Amino acid sequence: MKHNIIVKKLSFIFNTILFVTSFVACEVESVPDENDVVISEVTGTWVVDMIYNGDDAGTNTISIYNTGANDTNVMWLDDQEHSWGLKAQVPLDLAALTFGGTALDELYYGVTVDITEGIIVKGGATTPSGDIVDSISFKAEFSDIPGEIWEYSGYKSTAKIEDLP
Repeated sequence: MKHNIIVKKLSFIFNTILFVTSFVACEVESVPDENDVVISEVTGTWVVDMIYNGDDAGTNTISIYNTGANDTNVMWLDDQEHSWGLKAQVPLDLAALTFGGTALDELYYGVTVDITEGIIVKGGATTPSGDIVDSISFKAEFSDIPGEIWEYSGYKSTAKIEDLP
């Protein structure tokens, strides 16, 4: 009888320790290292002026980030639905800092998009706060509005309040 009580108490203590350590073991936080992003020269948030079919369409942000494969020849271009809706994997020439492609799958609306004249210029822009940063420009033509062109041009975000749209 006394032996059963001891075994139950030891079993309870062992199971409690096992239960608590299972939670501690699962609390592993993985912080990506930007050095592991092979296209870090172009990734980030960009503040862009948008022109739609020749008319001012406002200023907003777009994001450029690497693909899951972390390739050097393709990037995600994502306006986070701030304009017409542009999220596509775009071919990239990292050495020349140019990008573009035709009939690219646009994932927000299931159409295709042609990205042309995409270029990033190192130190090519001055932000409203006076910082020298990289500039970006490109054109997009969507298959659901053929012949109508979205033009994007702007600068890499500094995240300063006065530099945001």
